[in-house]
Amino acid sequence: MSRRAYPSNTLAAAVRRHFGLTQVELAAFVGVSQQQLARVEAGRKQLGPGPDQRLQVLARQLPPPDGHGPGAPAFTDDEAPAAERAEAAEGLAALRQRLARCQWLRTDLAYQIGQQRQPGQQRHQRRQWAVRVLGPLLAAPLPQPDWLAPGGPARPLPPYPQATPDAARDTHWLQGLALRLAATTPPLPPAAAALARARLAGLDAEIQELTAAMGEFSE
Repeated sequence: MSRRAYPSNTLAAAVRRHFGLTQVELAAFVGVSQQQLARVEAGRKQLGPGPDQRLQVLARQLPPPDGHGPGAPAFTDDEAPAAERAEAAEGLAALRQRLARCQWLRTDLAYQIGQQRQPGQQRHQRRQWAVRVLGPLLAAPLPQPDWLAPGGPARPLPPYPQATPDAARDTHWLQGLALRLAATTPPLPPAAAALARARLAGLDAEIQELTAAMGEFSE
């Protein structure tokens, strides 16, 4: 059988190129390891009688002058089989779905990292403490002044009352503070913030790779 010039100048390489096979696939067909086939293609080893016979089965399907088979059609992306086009469409849809997910995760994570700086861990904890300790104080009723008791005041009046003069108003104010506190995402502790920044960097890298991959699909 005459030989055509191929980059590796071997029959195995010609068969692989003609049928679009990988070294692993052709090696499995002829019955050798991928490493052995690689040495055969490099010209450093010969196939044994059994594997060579199996290789010749495929080699006879090469177009003349190497074999007796028909020439391969001119494959192009536009003429790809319907199954391949459907598979490509599914792959592009999966890329878009993952990209949208990564972008959402990045937005949420960036917001959490921003909360680390404002209002800050210590201020957030102080506001929680204030809601707890001010609740009973502002809800306490105003005590009866001593000067209204029979016989006059028993002791000097304090310069300011010990309870708020309007418990309902001030309790409502405290409830508003508690609602704003509950709606605020707690700041991340330092270690958690460092992990969040690492995840953010990973998401940025994945978004970049996905965007580049989608660009290749559209070319």
